[in-house]
Amino acid sequence: MNRVFSIVIPAYNEEQAVVDILRRSLAAVPRLKEARGLEEVEVLLVSDGSSDRTEELARAVTGVKVIAYPDNRGYGAAIKTGFEAARGDWLGFLDADGTCDPEFFAELLRLAQDGADVALGSRMHPGSRMPAVRRLGNWLFRTLLNLIAGGGVTDTASGMRVLRRPALERLAPLPDGLDFTPAMSVRAVLDPRLHIAESPMPYAERTGRSKLSVLRDGWRFLTIILQTAATYRPTTFFGFSALLLAGTSLPFLFLRLGGPSAPVGFYLANARLEDWMIFRIVLVTVLLGAAVFLLALGLVAQALTELIHRGEDPFRAGGWRGALLRRFPVFGVASLFFALWLNRRPLSSYLATGDIPVPGTGQEFWVFAVVGAMFTLIGIELLGFSAVAAIARLLWDREAHRARRADRPDA
Repeated sequence: MNRVFSIVIPAYNEEQAVVDILRRSLAAVPRLKEARGLEEVEVLLVSDGSSDRTEELARAVTGVKVIAYPDNRGYGAAIKTGFEAARGDWLGFLDADGTCDPEFFAELLRLAQDGADVALGSRMHPGSRMPAVRRLGNWLFRTLLNLIAGGGVTDTASGMRVLRRPALERLAPLPDGLDFTPAMSVRAVLDPRLHIAESPMPYAERTGRSKLSVLRDGWRFLTIILQTAATYRPTTFFGFSALLLAGTSLPFLFLRLGGPSAPVGFYLANARLEDWMIFRIVLVTVLLGAAVFLLALGLVAQALTELIHRGEDPFRAGGWRGALLRRFPVFGVASLFFALWLNRRPLSSYLATGDIPVPGTGQEFWVFAVVGAMFTLIGIELLGFSAVAAIARLLWDREAHRARRADRPDA
């Protein structure tokens, strides 16, 4: 790895702040070289389709490489353009609005040189001048990420970071818009091969008008966090959804909810069900069937995700995830047989007489039909997912075999 550090500054209509941030960045170069043992520090400004004097003023500052294009492509696109033109293996970027201090790159470089693939400056501290509404939004995003990942960072959308260039390949593809930084944070937190670190940084009020829309960009930030979580931690994402659906079904079985009685309590007291309960029973079977589907989907998707990122082998791992994956075929067959057993009375009646008693005769066969249909669908789902899991396991074994051959000296 060389000792060149590249600072990329994306700018869109920042004529009020661009000269100051460029001069401050250039002034920080000697200290960065001395503090972190660098041979060279280059400063690149990317004018992202600015329609004001941003490009003109930037070109007037000696020592800065300016890249400009006529159309506005987005914050993330500007940073990626700068990374492509940069020569350093240490890549840094900061906003052009004057909120970040270029001197702080020394601390972020220290974190990166100590092993962090992504080092970011956190604005979530008492001395930060971050607006209250953005502080609240960042707190919500951080809380969500911590729930999904079991840990994370305090500032998911920080606009000042240092990366190792090799980390870009694992982070890609990153979006072109303002959701570039939260997408990077989530992927760095969820990818087992990446290490993210942060340190509190000085943060001032911006110069000029902000381009961030709290509602529009806040929604985009939330969407990118959930999308990334679904692709990196599908078991957590779909498992939570399954738990929510299963939990929603319980009140319809155990509570009255406006009806004369609760189905479970009525059955225990009278050993039968009333016809009016059919709607509840149907709803419960739909919710429980969907819950099993989402849980199985999450487990299989997690196996494919681990294959992509080369994490822990999900089929040989301990814990409930590996145990469930290995037993999909058993549970699927058991569910189908249980559906047949549950409907043995109406089926035997149909085979013997060619007819099934209708509700109201004391034999509520509709209950067995509805619940049996749920277990039939669950059995088919589990058997189908077991086939997909078998393909994923084959890919796992094949990749492991290739890795062992690559490690052999005579290979």
